[in-house]
Amino acid sequence: MTPDLIRLFRQCTLIELNHAYEELMPVWTGHGKFFCSHAEDYSAGDGNYNCQLSLGDHCGTHVDAPAHFIEGGKTVEQIDARQLIGRGRCLDMSCLAEDSDITVQMIQAWEADKGEIVAGDIVIFRTGYDKRWRCRPHHAGFLQNWPGLSGEGANYLIGKGVTVLGTDAMSLDRYSNDAHPAHFAVLGSDCLIVENLANLEHLPSEFVFMALPLRIKGASASPIRAVALLASPLQAEQNGQGAFSDEVSPRPAETA
Repeated sequence: MTPDLIRLFRQCTLIELNHAYEELMPVWTGHGKFFCSHAEDYSAGDGNYNCQLSLGDHCGTHVDAPAHFIEGGKTVEQIDARQLIGRGRCLDMSCLAEDSDITVQMIQAWEADKGEIVAGDIVIFRTGYDKRWRCRPHHAGFLQNWPGLSGEGANYLIGKGVTVLGTDAMSLDRYSNDAHPAHFAVLGSDCLIVENLANLEHLPSEFVFMALPLRIKGASASPIRAVALLASPLQAEQNGQGAFSDEVSPRPAETA
């Protein structure tokens, strides 16, 4: 089984779904920022190079554990990592107005066109907001007015057996919804939320999603390395990504 599995992976096309971790990267207001300092360096005569990292657990592309919104909920080391491996379904909602809800009716219309979402699917919403990702001080556009999943939409997907929901925006809930109904619905059902994904424009409606969190005891979230696997080079080429490419597509130059 192991050689067959390795051979299968090598035949797939890998698409990077992460933003790079770097200093001045955008973070939620009040959350811990990302810092990378040189603990040892060749220039200092240390004979090697290694770094010391400091970051909030919701920095960059990450997964929320239930404890983030649910008192007594699972922390990140308690979640089953296998939950973050499965069939991905990418719903393109990039045409939505700013700060609008993704509704049950929109999801059902997508299913009528692309196929039913079933239990175990990992549902990813493409809002297009990953293209607004900028480092500080040019980050304001990414931190405001994104569309998000309604509470009813979250409950509809949970009812179908979906246990992981993701977005390329800063939050699964829309920007102005301070009640966070999608967070409470998803995390309150012992499910997971993935946020700040990237490069979703390269994904078909169906693919393999894989992401693994760090095993941080007591944490409310963890950085992840998220990737999509496409079944064939042809499938990748049809979606604008070269075969066997793991490069992040270039972003526009930063503007003030």
